[in-house]
Amino acid sequence: MIKKSIGMVKEKRMGMTKEGGNTALVSLVKKFSLVLLLVLLSIGCSRTSAPPKETPEAVVTKFYEFTGTGGTRAISEAYRLTNAKDVRLTEDRFRDIVKRYPEGMKVKALKSDIEKDVAKVTIEMILPSSFGEYKTESYIYLKLDKQTNNWKIDFTGELDKEDLPPQKG
Repeated sequence: MIKKSIGMVKEKRMGMTKEGGNTALVSLVKKFSLVLLLVLLSIGCSRTSAPPKETPEAVVTKFYEFTGTGGTRAISEAYRLTNAKDVRLTEDRFRDIVKRYPEGMKVKALKSDIEKDVAKVTIEMILPSSFGEYKTESYIYLKLDKQTNNWKIDFTGELDKEDLPPQKG
């Protein structure tokens, strides 16, 4: 009986079970599996998409640079920066609208306020006049296109009221 007890003590010290399995190895595999599961869950739950390549201000600046150039290719590039396709505005109709922008108009993006998927960019418009330059401030909304992860100008002003951030002030 003493020999049997000594044998069991040796087996336990070595991590062996009666069935011949290694308890230390089983325990290690269980712990590793649990840690791996927790890591995968934390990665899955905390995954956020990378921020867009360009800021809303940069998109607005590029848009007005393209429309100010007036060339066919530049207007096409400006069109791609808008939500025009989503609201079924053809590129030809877009071109007709943009051609009516005042000649010599300059636009400067001043700041942006981003809330969730919507950005409000405050702009300064400088328009030539026979009395000198006329400056005015306005704003443009952009919506984050989740498929392309790019900001798109709300060219037609058709963002849902639910999408717009609340007005401050």
